[in-house]
Formats: sequence, structure tokens, C-alpha cells
Amino acid sequence: MKKWVQTRRSGFTLLEILIALALVAILMVAAVPYMADAWKYNQSEELSRSIEELVMQTRSKAITSGITTFIPLNDINFLPKGWKLEVKRFSDSEFRSPLPEELWQFNSEGICDPLSLRLLGGKEPLIMKFDPLTGQVTHDEE
Repeated sequence: MKKWVQTRRSGFTLLEILIALALVAILMVAAVPYMADAWKYNQSEELSRSIEELVMQTRSKAITSGITTFIPLNDINFLPKGWKLEVKRFSDSEFRSPLPEELWQFNSEGICDPLSLRLLGGKEPLIMKFDPLTGQVTHDEE
């Protein structure tokens, strides 16, 4: 008579693997909205830094060259797809789309037109108000 020896195999059953995969899928579905918000936040932060850098470079160029320089407001080419730029000058009561051929002026002393920018495309609008004497952001809210 043969004796059947039962051996125990190590590993997971198909049911255990399917349950684990289902749990991972549920966690991923729950995490996607938070990841999308984080991506939009990072994109708006990067955009804010790019605009600040452009302003500082333009201001610096105006000071070093002694020539008035400009930033075309309707042709800011680094806006991500789906983002919109609005401007508010000192004389404006509210934000508006830039006019065709509208320029932001920096004179040879580095003084610029008082201007606020609003960037729409993230969860919340990004508002940047620039100091006319230094060109630096004085008010930045999301």
C-alpha cells in the first residue's frame, strides 16, 4: 500500500492575488484626485516662477542696456495648454484679457508699469501683483 504524503506548497492562491489587486485598484482610484490637484499646483508654481524670471530678465535688460524694454502680454508663449492670462493695470477696475499688441513696459531705470496678472487653469486662479519699482511679486495668492 502506498502512502500519500501531502506536501504543502508555498505561494498565494489566485483568490488572494485577485483580492490584493482589487485593494490596490481601490486605493489608486481614491488617490487620483489628490495626484491631479498636486500636479496642477506644481504646474502653477512652475508657471509663477517662469513669469517672475521673465520679469526679472526684462527688467535687468532694461537697466543694463539703458533702453526701454517690453513684454508682450498677449504672446506669453510658456502658458501651458488650457491656461489663460488676464491682466489688471492700475487704471483697470477688474481683470481682463490682454489687448492685441498690449505691452508691459520696463524703462531704463527698471521701473515697470504697475500690473497684476491672473492665471486661470488650475483649481484656483493664481494672482501675481508686481511692484513697479523692483518688479518683484508683492502679492501672490492661489
